[in-house]
Amino acid sequence: MGSIKFFSSSSYDSKTCKVIEKVVEKSTYPNPNPNNYKVLRAYEYDNKLIVEIQYLDCTNYEGRKILFYENCTLVKLLAQKSIDPHFSENKKFYSPTARFEPTERGWCMAHKMMV
Repeated sequence: MGSIKFFSSSSYDSKTCKVIEKVVEKSTYPNPNPNNYKVLRAYEYDNKLIVEIQYLDCTNYEGRKILFYENCTLVKLLAQKSIDPHFSENKKFYSPTARFEPTERGWCMAHKMMV
């Protein structure tokens, strides 16, 4: 039996995961590069964080992702440099608790999870 790596799995779950500095160049790779992003907006409340990130090399939804984190602040998230939008069990990195469609509706839905 072999193992299967799903298309949208977290790079943090790889045994060879290595955090590198953000890359500025564009690529044609459709999956988000966790080191090539721009934070568009963020909101923190009660040790919870909503962040909208644009992954500069991602092709779907113009690379935009809305992520919800628990027990995390924007400062802590940015300190790890790499931000993978996929769910992960790796305790060395913050992993989103939930993701929302990258629209105003998704942003509002994420806010409802804060309470």
